[in-house]
Amino acid sequence: MKKNVFRAWLIVCWLGCVSALPPAAGAAGIPPAPKSQQGYGNDAFRNITVSKTDARQYVVKGEARVFEGNVRYVVTDGATTLINSFVTASRGGLAWGSYELNLNLPGSKQPLTLILFEEIAQTGARRHELKIPLP
Repeated sequence: MKKNVFRAWLIVCWLGCVSALPPAAGAAGIPPAPKSQQGYGNDAFRNITVSKTDARQYVVKGEARVFEGNVRYVVTDGATTLINSFVTASRGGLAWGSYELNLNLPGSKQPLTLILFEEIAQTGARRHELKIPLP
């Protein structure tokens, strides 16, 4: 009897935690993030600004609310992934933490896109994917 009560309690707790999570974003078909006065953003990223400091160099600053502060990002020209890396925000979990990316990109004739996301540790899937066109 105690095992059944414990199992029921675990299921209720697990369902409560899972239902509180925002839905995972798919890898394809995600529209670019809207741009506002504060910058780009979604549920996990906000106040993002992109500055072009040189012909192939960018500084990206913002705030993230991701697991362990792990901000994953890729830079793509549509066909090729030019950068696949991460940076750690100043805080993780439910707190907003600041981060800064210094990107030095190889030359490309195609338009470049920075994609920020949170990676789900168990599956490697992307969540809260945010596409930002680089000027």
